[in-house]
Amino acid sequence: MKQITLFDLPSQGRCACWSLNPWKTRMMLNFKGVDYKTEWLEYPEVKTRLEKHITLPADKQLYTIPTVILPDGTYLEDSLAIAHKLEELYPEPKLAGIETPTWDRLARDLLPGLMGDLRPVYFSRLPERVLNEASREYWQTTRKEFLGIGKRPDELTDADRDAAFKLVADSGKLKQVTALLNANGADKGPLFEEKISFVDFVWAGFLVFWKRVGDAEYEKILELTGDKARHLKFLEAMEPYIKRDSF
Repeated sequence: MKQITLFDLPSQGRCACWSLNPWKTRMMLNFKGVDYKTEWLEYPEVKTRLEKHITLPADKQLYTIPTVILPDGTYLEDSLAIAHKLEELYPEPKLAGIETPTWDRLARDLLPGLMGDLRPVYFSRLPERVLNEASREYWQTTRKEFLGIGKRPDELTDADRDAAFKLVADSGKLKQVTALLNANGADKGPLFEEKISFVDFVWAGFLVFWKRVGDAEYEKILELTGDKARHLKFLEAMEPYIKRDSF
């Protein structure tokens, strides 16, 4: 088959994957051993590059990353849709599952709330630590609306970030992820299921994302899981699929 193109968001310094959504696709490509290349797009470039190839549904306003160009030249958005297509095109090695009950609990129930509660943290940290200059103003203006508190990300304070972490701590969502990770028993291995499934890419993407946000923030996330060692063991098992992060 022809090479796949993965569209991803660049970063400061050594350009490497940082956002949790493209990480899901990149890890699956790495797991499958698919021949692919990365095309990096700054945030303001995403619409310009993709709008000629993708027609958005009526209920969607933004073009998103990840997007891939499949071997037949088709452009496909959304990490879940891409996962199903890759499983169809490259059946081996086979995932244990994609939209499993565990994936549904993590990706549909827990992660949206976690990422929403933590917006004051990563919305304010990413521009200074990860984004290139070409994307920073776009980020500041678009994320102000997402915050819904009348502030741009660069106007957020330590108090805002502390309040976000307290919200997550009080909700217990990260401890619920730990319970989900442990649901099949430690004797069955470090992953969510006995064999690797799409949910593993989802959670590994979340953890690696927080590594890029900052060391202190990453440590706080691990602390709030209630079992730091368990998540580090999980991430160690995912290392073969995380190792290729840039080309």
